[in-house]
Amino acid sequence: MSDGERPFTEGDTDGTAPGPALRFERAHDPSGAVVLRAIGAIDDDTSPDLWVEIGVWSEEHADLILDLSGVDFLGTAGLTSLLTARDTIDAEGGRLRVTVGGSRPARRALQVTGAMELFDVVDRIPEEPAARPALLFLVPHPDGRPTGR
Repeated sequence: MSDGERPFTEGDTDGTAPGPALRFERAHDPSGAVVLRAIGAIDDDTSPDLWVEIGVWSEEHADLILDLSGVDFLGTAGLTSLLTARDTIDAEGGRLRVTVGGSRPARRALQVTGAMELFDVVDRIPEEPAARPALLFLVPHPDGRPTGR
């Protein structure tokens, strides 16, 4: 191999190094809040990046919306960073809201861990009304009639 060449790695099709596993886009919400959109995986390696990015923007703006719609993985380290950021922002008198949009991994991680209840989630899916359990078999009434219970 000559200078300037590097070994081919799986997933490396054009010879360029892969981009960051987590990146951010910033926008302003009509309400005046800053919207910070995370794109990629939030795991052990990238959760410090999330923490730093939230810290930078929460220092400048009291109202921050974290958009997780572009997240394709949200691990426990990411959840820990989110909870710590929420506590820090709350202590400073700010507000952290979360939106998950169409990110099933982010929504699932928040729901399974119970963290959905710990954040101000702006696009929460309302709970489905308790469905009536499916009828498995008929239980006869004492007088011999089936009741369906």
